[in-house]
Amino acid sequence: AEANSNVDVSRGTVAAGPVRTVAVTSGKGGVGKTNVSVNLAVALAARGRKVLLMDADLGLANVDVLLGLKTRYNLYHVLAGECTLREAIVDGPGGIHVVPASSGVQRMAQLSQPEHAGIVHAFSELDLDIDTLLVDTGAGIAENVMVFCRAAQEIVVVVLDAPASSTHDSAPVSYSPLALPAP
Repeated sequence: AEANSNVDVSRGTVAAGPVRTVAVTSGKGGVGKTNVSVNLAVALAARGRKVLLMDADLGLANVDVLLGLKTRYNLYHVLAGECTLREAIVDGPGGIHVVPASSGVQRMAQLSQPEHAGIVHAFSELDLDIDTLLVDTGAGIAENVMVFCRAAQEIVVVVLDAPASSTHDSAPVSYSPLALPAP
Protein backbone atom coordinates (compact mmCIF):
# COMPACT_ATOMS: atom_id res chain seq x y z
CA ALA A 1 0.00 0.00 0.00
CA GLU A 2 1.76 3.08 -1.21
CA ALA A 3 0.05 6.16 0.17
CA ASN A 4 3.14 8.31 -0.38
CA SER A 5 5.50 7.60 -3.26
CA ASN A 6 8.50 8.31 -1.02
CA VAL A 7 7.47 5.80 1.62
CA ASP A 8 6.60 2.13 1.27
CA VAL A 9 8.17 -0.04 3.91
CA SER A 10 6.21 -3.07 2.73
CA ARG A 11 7.86 -3.33 -0.70
CA GLY A 12 10.82 -5.67 -0.89
CA THR A 13 11.27 -6.13 2.84
CA VAL A 14 11.34 -9.88 2.42
CA ALA A 15 12.83 -11.86 -0.41
CA ALA A 16 9.94 -14.33 -0.73
CA GLY A 17 6.66 -12.43 -0.81
CA PRO A 18 4.65 -9.47 0.40
CA VAL A 19 4.98 -8.23 3.94
CA ARG A 20 1.99 -7.18 6.00
CA THR A 21 2.90 -3.80 7.47
CA VAL A 22 1.01 -2.65 10.57
CA ALA A 23 1.64 0.64 12.40
CA VAL A 24 0.70 0.79 16.08
CA THR A 25 0.07 4.41 17.04
CA SER A 26 -1.85 6.80 19.27
CA GLY A 27 -2.55 10.48 19.55
CA LYS A 28 -1.25 10.67 23.11
CA GLY A 29 1.78 9.17 24.81
CA GLY A 30 1.59 6.74 27.69
CA VAL A 31 -1.40 4.76 26.45
CA GLY A 32 0.46 1.47 25.99
CA LYS A 33 1.47 1.46 22.32
CA THR A 34 4.73 -0.31 22.96
CA ASN A 35 3.11 -2.92 25.21
CA VAL A 36 0.53 -3.61 22.50
CA SER A 37 3.25 -3.76 19.82
CA VAL A 38 5.48 -6.13 21.77
CA ASN A 39 2.64 -8.43 22.80
CA LEU A 40 1.17 -8.44 19.30
CA ALA A 41 4.59 -9.32 17.84
CA VAL A 42 5.09 -12.23 20.25
CA ALA A 43 1.50 -13.47 19.77
CA LEU A 44 1.82 -13.39 15.97
CA ALA A 45 5.14 -15.24 16.15
CA ALA A 46 3.52 -17.88 18.37
CA ARG A 47 0.97 -18.37 15.56
CA GLY A 48 3.72 -19.01 13.04
CA ARG A 49 4.21 -15.50 11.64
CA LYS A 50 7.73 -14.27 10.92
CA VAL A 51 7.70 -10.91 12.67
CA LEU A 52 9.99 -7.90 12.58
CA LEU A 53 9.13 -5.26 15.20
CA MET A 54 10.48 -1.82 14.39
CA ASP A 55 10.73 0.76 17.14
CA ALA A 56 9.75 3.91 15.26
CA ASP A 57 9.45 6.10 18.34
CA LEU A 58 12.67 7.60 17.05
CA GLY A 59 13.39 10.05 19.87
CA LEU A 60 12.07 8.09 22.86
CA ALA A 61 12.44 4.46 21.86
CA ASN A 62 11.85 1.75 24.43
CA VAL A 63 11.01 -1.57 22.73
CA ASP A 64 14.48 -2.88 23.55
CA VAL A 65 14.12 -1.76 27.18
CA LEU A 66 10.70 -3.36 27.54
CA LEU A 67 12.05 -6.63 26.14
CA GLY A 68 15.25 -6.48 28.20
CA LEU A 69 17.41 -6.58 25.07
CA LYS A 70 21.04 -5.54 24.93
CA THR A 71 21.71 -3.75 21.67
CA ARG A 72 24.93 -2.61 20.08
CA TYR A 73 23.35 -0.68 17.22
CA ASN A 74 20.04 1.06 16.53
CA LEU A 75 18.45 3.15 13.80
CA TYR A 76 20.65 6.11 14.71
CA HIS A 77 23.71 4.05 13.78
CA VAL A 78 22.04 2.97 10.53
CA LEU A 79 21.37 6.59 9.53
CA ALA A 80 24.90 7.60 10.55
CA GLY A 81 26.31 4.90 8.28
CA GLU A 82 27.93 3.08 11.20
CA CYS A 83 26.12 -0.19 10.48
CA THR A 84 23.60 -1.75 8.13
CA LEU A 85 19.98 -2.26 9.05
CA ARG A 86 20.63 -6.01 9.21
CA GLU A 87 23.44 -5.43 11.73
CA ALA A 88 21.10 -3.39 13.94
CA ILE A 89 18.44 -6.11 14.13
CA VAL A 90 18.42 -8.20 17.30
CA ASP A 91 16.54 -11.37 18.16
CA GLY A 92 13.75 -10.99 20.67
CA PRO A 93 11.59 -13.39 22.66
CA GLY A 94 9.38 -15.88 20.91
CA GLY A 95 11.38 -15.72 17.69
CA ILE A 96 10.64 -12.10 16.81
CA HIS A 97 13.25 -9.79 15.31
CA VAL A 98 13.59 -6.24 16.64
CA VAL A 99 14.88 -3.04 15.06
CA PRO A 100 15.77 -0.84 18.04
CA ALA A 101 15.76 2.95 17.84
CA SER A 102 17.60 5.47 19.97
CA SER A 103 16.23 7.18 23.05
CA GLY A 104 16.98 10.71 24.09
CA VAL A 105 18.62 11.66 20.79
CA GLN A 106 16.78 14.82 19.73
CA ARG A 107 18.12 14.66 16.19
CA MET A 108 16.29 11.34 15.63
CA ALA A 109 12.98 12.97 16.57
CA GLN A 110 13.53 15.63 13.90
CA LEU A 111 14.50 13.65 10.81
CA SER A 112 14.15 15.24 7.41
CA GLN A 113 12.10 13.69 4.62
CA PRO A 114 15.26 12.34 2.91
CA GLU A 115 16.33 10.75 6.20
CA HIS A 116 12.93 9.08 6.59
CA ALA A 117 13.29 7.90 3.00
CA GLY A 118 16.71 6.50 3.93
CA ILE A 119 15.16 4.39 6.67
CA VAL A 120 12.50 3.14 4.27
CA HIS A 121 15.14 2.38 1.63
CA ALA A 122 17.13 0.37 4.16
CA PHE A 123 14.03 -1.77 4.77
CA SER A 124 13.49 -2.26 1.03
CA GLU A 125 17.03 -3.64 0.77
CA LEU A 126 16.73 -5.89 3.81
CA ASP A 127 17.19 -9.59 3.17
CA LEU A 128 15.31 -11.13 6.08
CA ASP A 129 12.61 -13.78 5.91
CA ILE A 130 9.60 -12.02 7.46
CA ASP A 131 5.92 -11.80 6.62
CA THR A 132 4.86 -9.18 9.17
CA LEU A 133 6.40 -5.80 9.95
CA LEU A 134 5.01 -4.17 13.09
CA VAL A 135 5.91 -0.49 13.47
CA ASP A 136 5.69 0.91 17.00
CA THR A 137 5.35 4.65 16.30
CA GLY A 138 5.71 7.61 18.59
CA ALA A 139 2.62 9.45 19.78
CA GLY A 140 0.86 12.30 18.05
CA ILE A 141 0.57 13.61 14.52
CA ALA A 142 4.07 14.93 13.88
CA GLU A 143 5.61 14.02 10.53
CA ASN A 144 8.00 11.55 12.17
CA VAL A 145 4.92 9.58 13.28
CA MET A 146 2.69 10.08 10.27
CA VAL A 147 5.34 8.99 7.75
CA PHE A 148 5.23 5.49 9.24
CA CYS A 149 1.43 5.48 9.48
CA ARG A 150 1.13 6.44 5.80
CA ALA A 151 3.53 3.66 4.84
CA ALA A 152 1.58 0.96 6.67
CA GLN A 153 -1.14 -1.14 5.14
CA GLU A 154 -2.98 -1.21 8.45
CA ILE A 155 -3.02 1.10 11.47
CA VAL A 156 -3.84 0.04 15.02
CA VAL A 157 -4.76 3.03 17.21
CA VAL A 158 -4.27 2.41 20.93
CA VAL A 159 -6.64 4.32 23.22
CA LEU A 160 -7.42 4.51 26.91
CA ASP A 161 -10.78 5.06 28.50
CA ALA A 162 -9.94 8.67 29.40
CA PRO A 163 -11.14 11.94 27.85
CA ALA A 164 -7.64 13.16 26.93
CA SER A 165 -6.74 9.84 25.35
CA SER A 166 -9.86 9.48 23.24
CA THR A 167 -9.64 13.10 22.06
CA HIS A 168 -5.96 12.88 21.10
CA ASP A 169 -6.14 9.34 19.77
CA SER A 170 -8.61 10.29 17.07
CA ALA A 171 -5.93 12.51 15.53
CA PRO A 172 -3.95 9.76 13.73
CA VAL A 173 -7.18 8.45 12.25
CA SER A 174 -8.18 11.94 11.10
CA TYR A 175 -4.81 12.29 9.41
CA SER A 176 -4.58 8.71 8.12
CA PRO A 177 -3.80 7.99 4.47
CA LEU A 178 -7.48 7.42 3.74
CA ALA A 179 -8.39 10.84 5.11
CA LEU A 180 -5.69 12.77 3.27
CA PRO A 181 -6.35 14.17 -0.18
CA ALA A 182 -4.07 12.89 -2.93
CA PRO A 183 -0.95 15.06 -3.44
